[in-house]
Amino acid sequence: MKPTIDLPASEPPLYQLIQPRSAQVLGPAWARSFPEHSEVVGYSSLGHVFMRKPASREYLVLHPLKGAAKSYGSYRSLAAFERGVLQDPGFAAFVLRPDHVRVVARRLGPLAEESVYIPTPYPFLGGSDTPDSYEQGNVWVFVQTVARLSGL
Repeated sequence: MKPTIDLPASEPPLYQLIQPRSAQVLGPAWARSFPEHSEVVGYSSLGHVFMRKPASREYLVLHPLKGAAKSYGSYRSLAAFERGVLQDPGFAAFVLRPDHVRVVARRLGPLAEESVYIPTPYPFLGGSDTPDSYEQGNVWVFVQTVARLSGL
């Protein structure tokens, strides 16, 4: 078990918005699963991926460990999606899980660039989702590995 790390007084980030990238960064399985949502615009600290359909600006959130995604409708801009969805208290409590991230971050430290906190082993392979089961890993490797292991 890793020792607890003293974090700065500020809260650990719950998500990262990025310059839009091709959904191919997620690997072929996820890109095939959501072909119209061809842009990735961010990810949560727990590995959820924010995707966008360029033509209609419809956003969805991919839940890799559950093999599912949920559409959140169209927004004029990424900033509007952030205000309307990512900063919504209900979304934060259910998906972003600030209390959980805080405990994991205290144990593992701040996330490296393009990294997320990952439960190991994955819950769908019999692992738990307890804070002490997490490690840091690259977000793109994580989503591609989940796709392969889940048979997508």
